[in-house]
Amino acid sequence: MRGRVTVSPVYRLKKCLMNKIECLRCDNSFFTAARDVQVPCPYCGFVANSFFSNRRLLEREIIQKGCDILKGEVRIPVKTIDVSKTGVGIKMNGYLPFEEDETVRVQINDLDITREARVVWTRRFYGISRAGLRFS
Repeated sequence: MRGRVTVSPVYRLKKCLMNKIECLRCDNSFFTAARDVQVPCPYCGFVANSFFSNRRLLEREIIQKGCDILKGEVRIPVKTIDVSKTGVGIKMNGYLPFEEDETVRVQINDLDITREARVVWTRRFYGISRAGLRFS
């Protein structure tokens, strides 16, 4: 049979019953059946929480561009990790000067995006900070 793609039963099982976890340290993804427990990454050993599994409704595109976050009059240069219709993931060296639930302005000049956004989550590890911002 030419041109026909078959999907393995293992893939179907993973798709239906498994949580996809993205490691916050090494960015590799893996699957677990555990729910809301701490799970070590099989690649780097970092303990991830399955609560932060990939449960997005909309696709995100991996786009790494220079970006400015404006908090009042302060401009914070960061890099985007991914962008979707509803938000953006960012990272920077050092600590982010804002916390969860704050509102900031996002400017991604290469993509012609200037939007208000709410900080949904922040993570800090080994001198690198990451955050998820949801567009208002």
